[in-house]
Amino acid sequence: MLAHDIRYACRLLRRSPAFTAVAVLTLALGIGANTAIFSIVNGVILRPLRYPAPDQLMYFTTRFGVPGPQAREFWISPPEYLEFREINRSFSEVGAFTTGEVNLTAGDRPLRARSAQVDEHLLEALGVRPAQGRLFGTGETDVTGPPQLPGQPPPLPPAVTILSHELWQSAFGGQPMIGRTVDVDGRPREVIGIMPPAIDLIDSRTEIWLPLGLNPGNRLNRGGHFLNAIGRLRSGVSLQAAQEELNGLMTNWAARAGVTPGPGAASHFFELPWHVLQMKPLQQQTLGGASRSIWVLQASVGIVLLIACANLASLLLARAQARRRELAVRTALGAGQGRLLRQFVTEGVLLSIAGGVVGVVLARIGVRALIRAYPDALPRASEVAIDPLVLMWTLVVAVATGLVFGLAPLMHTRIEGLVAALKEGGSKGAIGPARHRVRRTLVMAEIALAVMLVIGAGLLVRTVYNLATVDAGFDRSRLVTFSMTLPPANYPRPTARVQLFQRLLDNLRAVPGVQAASAMSGLPPNRPLNANDTDIDNYTAPKGGPYENVDYYQNVMSDYFETMGIPIVQGRSFQNTDGGQSGLIAVVNETMAKTFWPDQSPIGRRVRICCGQNPWFTIVGVAKDVKQGGVDQKTGTEFYFFVDQTASVQPPGPGLNLAGFGTMNLVLRTTLPPASLSSTIERIVRDADRTVPIVRLRDMDGVFAESIRRPRLLAQLLGLFAGLALLLAVIGVYAMLAHMVAERRREIGIRLALGAERSNVLGDIMRQGLTLTAIGVAGGLAAALALSRVLASLLFGITPTDTTTIAGVVATMTLVTIAACWLPAWRASRLDPIVVLRDE
Repeated sequence: MLAHDIRYACRLLRRSPAFTAVAVLTLALGIGANTAIFSIVNGVILRPLRYPAPDQLMYFTTRFGVPGPQAREFWISPPEYLEFREINRSFSEVGAFTTGEVNLTAGDRPLRARSAQVDEHLLEALGVRPAQGRLFGTGETDVTGPPQLPGQPPPLPPAVTILSHELWQSAFGGQPMIGRTVDVDGRPREVIGIMPPAIDLIDSRTEIWLPLGLNPGNRLNRGGHFLNAIGRLRSGVSLQAAQEELNGLMTNWAARAGVTPGPGAASHFFELPWHVLQMKPLQQQTLGGASRSIWVLQASVGIVLLIACANLASLLLARAQARRRELAVRTALGAGQGRLLRQFVTEGVLLSIAGGVVGVVLARIGVRALIRAYPDALPRASEVAIDPLVLMWTLVVAVATGLVFGLAPLMHTRIEGLVAALKEGGSKGAIGPARHRVRRTLVMAEIALAVMLVIGAGLLVRTVYNLATVDAGFDRSRLVTFSMTLPPANYPRPTARVQLFQRLLDNLRAVPGVQAASAMSGLPPNRPLNANDTDIDNYTAPKGGPYENVDYYQNVMSDYFETMGIPIVQGRSFQNTDGGQSGLIAVVNETMAKTFWPDQSPIGRRVRICCGQNPWFTIVGVAKDVKQGGVDQKTGTEFYFFVDQTASVQPPGPGLNLAGFGTMNLVLRTTLPPASLSSTIERIVRDADRTVPIVRLRDMDGVFAESIRRPRLLAQLLGLFAGLALLLAVIGVYAMLAHMVAERRREIGIRLALGAERSNVLGDIMRQGLTLTAIGVAGGLAAALALSRVLASLLFGITPTDTTTIAGVVATMTLVTIAACWLPAWRASRLDPIVVLRDE
């Protein structure tokens, strides 16, 4: 019987190729969008991390100050990490790491590779095993000896390294590498292992693994927070039990660690609630804030599919009207309600599966294009794929969709008088009011769902516009930037590094079309937080803050403020002659001035890096606030150092690492695009040091675009789905009115024959369509307002109830539905009553 239903359904669909094509394409768009977004949900959120028992892995951070929505996460200091390893009982292993980038020489070409400096315990905690070779052995990631003295270079761990599978393939062509030597930051290192494919650390896309180089015997710098830490729970220990133990440890941490409470970083320890060690699942840390955006996309494509189902249900209702005689004959021959139901469901599922097959093809193309266009916008992007689970999801969605809209024609078997239809020949007779109500309800639902999506898309588009046009504190037009790193092994003295950068800047300034050039350590508008303790002369922090801590340290070279277009609001900027002065000077931003010297001038005040014998810096200027932690974040405090001057401080005091810079972001103000400058910059850098690669050459607009890539991606995808939903809703309105006009053709002809004005007929049809639109828009607005909290956290510079956006959506929906209603109404008003009555 099932085979018979399938054959019969196939014959019917072949007999109506236009209907079949429209239905399959509509379903392909709805199911394909759902498949594409679910592949992202599956790859990013649902799929476990690629480690053994990943649910046992916890990520550790610290927090300073009273807990609340403004509390920020920080790293862990080496003494805190070592002490936690010793005193905890809930974790079988805890490891530490930092991430960054290194210069790597592969053959004769320099590369910049993403690195992870790890200790041996981290790889044990993760449970990874090498694909080739071995991992770091006992003590191979540590350094020993007494604490280094100020000015002395830090001791180095063994010169070994592990390559990622991806770097091994791309840089070394998959050649045998175990036992061979590669040059990393100017230091030869032996390759001891190759990682399996897709092994990563918190989505940092690690390409090379290096020893961390901690000194387990050095626990003096308790305030230096720079480590990430991951722990593996012991078998049978729950997250709640581990958290209870952690809370207990923090109540008497000082006594356990042998720390005497007092001022300074040497007495720094965990204490509830002021300084807290906290943990969360590693997968949660890896996802960051992407989960809400992805689920919003999944909900939006679900709405698109619902609109498609409503459209097809309405289309099948119209098609079933043409099949009333067939249904009547089959009923008269003994077909029961269940038999007709099976036939309708079979037709619906066949259509849906065909749409699903086409949808999978579209989804595969769309996902590949999405990952290629936005490779860094989503965490775990490399794991997004159309895999068997996604195909199973697509099959379930297709079958469920077929069942939903396949049941719609069943109304004709219980609402319409099939016997009467048989007597009338199947083409005439009264049309059931219940079926009209159902079709109108479907159209109103389509409009309401489309309004929800269009409002959400409009809010996100305006958010992206606000982010792209936010005042970042500097003039980003005609700015070109690139990054380069000088390996400490090749440039051990800070003065040598400064001289090379100065030489590069002089050569770049001489290039035709380059108006100014400078360099900085941190590139706005989105750079990592520093959060350095800083002594403010004659300042005592009040209870509850602000405390003596600066969010961002910025090392800059000559002409920095002039090149970047950052106004100096008080005092002056750095000058070339400042490099030879003995007294150290600094510039602060407006936020730092208002934070520590409210209603006073900071010019002439003294500041120094905490703590010990570090020299004092005298503030000579206040610069306009510059966005550093993201264009959507509040501006933090910022302290500018003049590299030309600080490089000569020898030896630096404890904690003074200003002269130890190696990575600088060079910036050019120029009338030339990056592409035309590329070869010139490469030649200048190669002449200075052919082992140093140029990284991320682009204009500042590209830097801004990258900083808002995730909200831009969300806005573009939601805008695409909203446009699709709007198109389907308009088609639904048009189809419903067109079919209604066809059904009422006789009635309209009689009205025109009796003297009705054609304008009245036009207005009557238009009024019906616009009434449905008004009800649908009202329902969509109510639903959008009810769900406003979902989008609130994704918006910037706009509220979910923004009247301009809502008014624009209402106007758009009104205009497009007027266009959809006008053609059927105009056709109805142009009917010739003589022709209609003669046909009847």
